[in-house]
Amino acid sequence: MDKIEVVHKIKEIGVVAVIRGNNPEDAVAMSEACIKGGVTAIELAFTTPRAHEAIRELAKKYADNPDVVIGAGTVLDAVTARIAILEGAQFVVS
Repeated sequence: MDKIEVVHKIKEIGVVAVIRGNNPEDAVAMSEACIKGGVTAIELAFTTPRAHEAIRELAKKYADNPDVVIGAGTVLDAVTARIAILEGAQFVVS
């Protein structure tokens, strides 16, 4: 998906789940529960330790699912933004 398609998909979904966990495993589990429940726009906050690992796992798992959008939140600098994008984040929130 390109940037415009991501924005349109988030608007279509109507809500973004902001996920904060104690570790990447918790963040992935919470994200999976949201997706299973129909909230398919996921923002993984970098307040979660090793959030990039959760982004990587979810981005890989849902790469072929156009209904799921995985992004990064609490991105406070360019280095973190780059890490998020390289791990598969489709959007970044500061």
